[in-house]
Amino acid sequence: MCRLARGALLASFLTVALALLGVVPAGAAVPLSGVVSNSAVSWTPNVSAGTSTTSVCDQWFGSGGCGDATIYSTAVVNGEVIVAGAFTQVCEPGPASSGHCAAGTTVARDDIFAYQLGTGTIDPNFVPKLSNGPVYSVVAGPDDTVYVGGAFSTVNGVSHGGVVQLNVTPSTASTDGTVVTAFHGNVSNFVESMALSGTALYVGGQFTTADSTSEDGVARLNATTGAVDTSFAMSISNTPASGQALKVEALSLSASGQQLAIAGPFLDVAGQSRPRVALINTGGGLGQTATLANWAAPILANNCSSEHDDVRAIDLSPDGSFLVIADTGYKSSPASSASVCDAAARFPTAATGTDIAPTWINYTGGDSFYSVQVTGAVVYLGGHNRWTNNECGNNAVCAPNAVLDMGLTAVDANTGLTIPWFHPLTERGNGTVSLTAIPAGDYAGSDGGLLVGNDVNTNAGTYHAFNMFLPLTSAAPASPTFGSIPSGIFSQGNLGGHDEGQGGDGIAAMCVDDAGDSTTAGSPVEFETCTNAAEQNWTVQSGGNIEVNGLCLDTAGQATASGTKVEVNTCGSSATQVWTQGTGNTLINKASGLCLTDPSASTTDGTVLDITACSAGTDQVWPLPSAPPPASLTPTGTIYSADEHSIAQPACITDNGNSKTSGTAAIMSSCYGSPAMEATIESNGSIEIDGLCLDTAGEATASGTQVVLNTCGTSATQVWTQGSGYELNNSGAAGLCLNISSPDNGSTIDIASCTDQNTQQWRLPTV
Repeated sequence: MCRLARGALLASFLTVALALLGVVPAGAAVPLSGVVSNSAVSWTPNVSAGTSTTSVCDQWFGSGGCGDATIYSTAVVNGEVIVAGAFTQVCEPGPASSGHCAAGTTVARDDIFAYQLGTGTIDPNFVPKLSNGPVYSVVAGPDDTVYVGGAFSTVNGVSHGGVVQLNVTPSTASTDGTVVTAFHGNVSNFVESMALSGTALYVGGQFTTADSTSEDGVARLNATTGAVDTSFAMSISNTPASGQALKVEALSLSASGQQLAIAGPFLDVAGQSRPRVALINTGGGLGQTATLANWAAPILANNCSSEHDDVRAIDLSPDGSFLVIADTGYKSSPASSASVCDAAARFPTAATGTDIAPTWINYTGGDSFYSVQVTGAVVYLGGHNRWTNNECGNNAVCAPNAVLDMGLTAVDANTGLTIPWFHPLTERGNGTVSLTAIPAGDYAGSDGGLLVGNDVNTNAGTYHAFNMFLPLTSAAPASPTFGSIPSGIFSQGNLGGHDEGQGGDGIAAMCVDDAGDSTTAGSPVEFETCTNAAEQNWTVQSGGNIEVNGLCLDTAGQATASGTKVEVNTCGSSATQVWTQGTGNTLINKASGLCLTDPSASTTDGTVLDITACSAGTDQVWPLPSAPPPASLTPTGTIYSADEHSIAQPACITDNGNSKTSGTAAIMSSCYGSPAMEATIESNGSIEIDGLCLDTAGEATASGTQVVLNTCGTSATQVWTQGSGYELNNSGAAGLCLNISSPDNGSTIDIASCTDQNTQQWRLPTV
């Protein structure tokens, strides 16, 4: 255990050191010290399909036309962000009155452009001309260059089939955006993903030849010349359904350059069964013989009922110890099978064999994930998802700890649970398909952050067309960590004997719970359905104390005998309050050497936990959260209705017109995270939006009274209590609950007799 811990620490240290030296392979994961901000910077350019003719759209986007406009990939090169996708027009941000474009900055761009990181100034000279689109992938190259992969056949009028290297020299106009003539790489169709390590350029996509040599879907090219490296011979084959294109959809390279992860709708690699994901030992680089790793995850062989294109994204962690995939697929097919469908899943990379199981699965409940970025303690996911932590959902919110995400999600890398205080909502659209973490120092004063690309105009509640940058507000390592502690019995979705993910029996994830949110020493610690509630948010100190409500996880009477129950106690110096994460995510009590245990592997709410001899069973798996705590423990976010919107968008309580005026009606509107939807749940039970409190009109208490936003005061009609059925009871009107007649845009809200209908089910923000 100690050797493993030291090894992981050393790997992490080396990764960070390599990043600081600037030698981490391009495309490898970037470690970040915390969770990025909910608010986007103001300076990112706005991107669109413009007003180009259909013929031009077809030329630039491919046969899909302008309706397919989106951002697919970004990379930072020589102080600039290279943005790739399918679009025709960009501008520097300006006021709404001028179409959100600064005067005189609107320019035409052919599926790729560059802007100055930190200012948003569009590079006027980086204007390569591609024969077709989209551009799917960009990755930083040596000597201020960028590799570009996509569906083009010529660049600046010269033949370049699917891959090209361009100069990025904003200070030298004569070379900026020009082709690096020494590089002659090409593929027979298109490149969709790339990664660079030294002189080795890995390309994945839909092709059968590279540099006129037979290569199926993945190849290693000489990064200087573009010549194919035949010592890397990893052919893919066999798709699970007719009509699915054989390709490598995504790839990720470890920081050492020694391991390459590939993903796509293939079932075999190099003639061996590797369903949808494979690990390849690269040999270290160009000219070295690559070998297929002894690693396969059989759960990925199981089909989903709507198998779009399977695993859309994959990312190795900065230390290379695990990978996370982003998947499409809707429901398991058959429904009783264990599958990763419309979900993200973490897998260990050090494990060997053909029966690798996921560490955790996080389901959306029916919406696809398209992108993933692992930054260490946090995993960012993009797609057209509405929710996460939605194990039992089926295109509706279901699970008790479900979180509304709307296209962009942050997940605790260790527990697999969504971080609920991260909520920079988007309009969703087709989905967020590009996520790129950048390290501290990439521009003056920056602590690093996350570049986000999609196809919508509203991101993080404000106008940021097709892209935004969410900064990290501190580069300092975060300690302690914070969040729920889930049970290993439920950490692998339907692998645990129940269809947790896609409309099965609805058994939810279970978490360590301070019974009744108690602040009294001696209160029992239980096993409860995960709800994101305060009583399940534990702060894990670096010294081994695990705290909630100012109390510490302890054994009853500070005893050390097997079978001793666990409780919360006044924090002190007792060794019974010190816990260590052991092998297999066991939680070892320092004083006794025994492990935290769910007695008899119970699945019943209210089961009091105890300590027993460590056995490595699922009843002793308790992964501690790895993410840092939020700046504030006050729940802030949207309040949305479980009654589905007519266009399948969740509907949120909104200050009508962002009025900020007392007496204005509260209405329902499609959730996208605008300031007029941002609610704060105060400790006295009031709900504040735009500086006003949710109230009844005239503070009346009759059924049918409209709900408004009033100046905050002491009236009982401003106090709301959430019931077990997610209803919001009004304290001033006994027996009446917050109610809507329709979730459609503009619908008003009233109070009515409490029922169990969806029209009275509300999900509140949590931390």
